[in-house]
Amino acid sequence: MKKVLLFFLMLFSVLSYSQKFKFKNQEVIVDGSTWLKYDGCGGFDSFCSLVNTTNGDEIIFIKVIRVSGVEARIPSNPDGDLVYWEVSFLGLNKKIELKKSSKSIVELLYKSKVINEDQTLNEEKVNLLIEKYGTEFSDRLNKSNNGQTIIINNNQEPKKSGININIGG
Repeated sequence: MKKVLLFFLMLFSVLSYSQKFKFKNQEVIVDGSTWLKYDGCGGFDSFCSLVNTTNGDEIIFIKVIRVSGVEARIPSNPDGDLVYWEVSFLGLNKKIELKKSSKSIVELLYKSKVINEDQTLNEEKVNLLIEKYGTEFSDRLNKSNNGQTIIINNNQEPKKSGININIGG
């Protein structure tokens, strides 16, 4: 009985300290108060824009990047698409890349405290986030060919067995 009571107390404490995120009426609402405004960020949108509520300046832009044919072709991904979200911190010229939903990314940004109380970007926190997540997908894509070009020449005739004598040109 004590274990059951302890379990429910722990469950209650975890649930009571978690923050509740809602996307409603073009506002990101955290625990009942408006944090930022947004545009896009829906399930089928290919972008998400986070906007300062006081002056309307766009401060973070999130977009889907889709690169075909670079991943393994499997039944659930027959085209070999690499799909990830690129998060741009506007005005700082910095980015991170994540494989999460847009809502999860917004929650991560809130918990990472990249937005100051005056709704400007906290460059120190942005740098920590970049250090943690980076741009692993575009780095991998840029490294994949190392600047080399491979030329495959299929116009050669197969060599024949025996003696080959070429006289002239």
